[in-house]
Amino acid sequence: MSNTIKAQDSTQNTKLRFSLITCDAGEDLYSIWGHTAIRVIDSVNHTDFVFNYGSFDFNTPNFLAKFMRGDLRYFISADTYSNFLYEYQYYGRDVHEQVLKLTEGEKYKWYQALQLNMVPGNRFYLYNFITDNCTTRIKDGIFKHAPLNNYSIGINSFREEVVSAPYKNGLGWIGLGIDILLGAVADKSPNLNQEAFLPALLYKKMALNPHLVTTTNHIKYNAKPIEKGVTPITILIIFLLVYIFVAHWNALLTQKLARIIDISLLFILGIGGALVFYMSQFSLHTACHENYNLIWLHPLYLLAIPVYFISKKWTGYLGRLFFITTALFMFASHWIPQHTSKSVIAVMVITLYLQIRLIKRGAQSKFE
Repeated sequence: MSNTIKAQDSTQNTKLRFSLITCDAGEDLYSIWGHTAIRVIDSVNHTDFVFNYGSFDFNTPNFLAKFMRGDLRYFISADTYSNFLYEYQYYGRDVHEQVLKLTEGEKYKWYQALQLNMVPGNRFYLYNFITDNCTTRIKDGIFKHAPLNNYSIGINSFREEVVSAPYKNGLGWIGLGIDILLGAVADKSPNLNQEAFLPALLYKKMALNPHLVTTTNHIKYNAKPIEKGVTPITILIIFLLVYIFVAHWNALLTQKLARIIDISLLFILGIGGALVFYMSQFSLHTACHENYNLIWLHPLYLLAIPVYFISKKWTGYLGRLFFITTALFMFASHWIPQHTSKSVIAVMVITLYLQIRLIKRGAQSKFE
């Protein structure tokens, strides 16, 4: 990408046009919320650049660890409009342009700010997917450099908007995972300055300002239809019914299968609990902080795996401890300042049944 933008000395030798660019969701995880960029046309100097705050380097050392920890550095980049569109044409992602009506002074100040951001020492920032991302950076530029009427677009919580995008784009399991990882911080209602934190939301807010949007252009690229498939909650319910059926069929094969499911669930819940613990306690992703799911989903399930084989008695003790905390969480969920979706409740019900089986296994030790 080109990162050198010719600086202008005064408003007399520029003729600028600013446009908000909103791109539809893609198939990759990082693209399912869409994308926001700002287009700047200088008709005097014959340039047409798109400034993009969503750039990152896959080749960054320890990329995944830094992304999980929240200290992966994103940066602003710039490229020609034609090059920018090529990627979205290739992947069949529609692009929407809202041409902004700004004074020459407002455009010039914003253009100077973008050029200043392109300086190597200013380009990088720590990404936060609800407070500091490719959309909020441009939203803040609009608030600063444009006469925006800040009408509410009716956002209930950060969680609702973050989690709904994967479900809408056929990635329900990703949506469920994100739902579990988000803490109570994500359930806060954004204020007027915060609510347009995702591409489609900023587009919607700008549409409420017809005095600021002179023209809206839509570029269609024949996007592939979204294949949503079976929802996670449906599969979870089916799995629970199969689990109960297998566990109650008193045959050697089904009892072995039930024990395999027990161990598999202990492993999955333990790994999931370790991830929730890490994201809520150590990561810089503030939306994952204050996660009450740790009450029922925690790394202690991993401890139960060796105990399952070593001592039925202690397996029962752990089962009782896990059951009490999970049941208390479900009972008190109405008063806990964290939303619990139906899909998350389905996971908890499966967890409860596993815990009941652990308790029963402990009870067997009395007869041996």
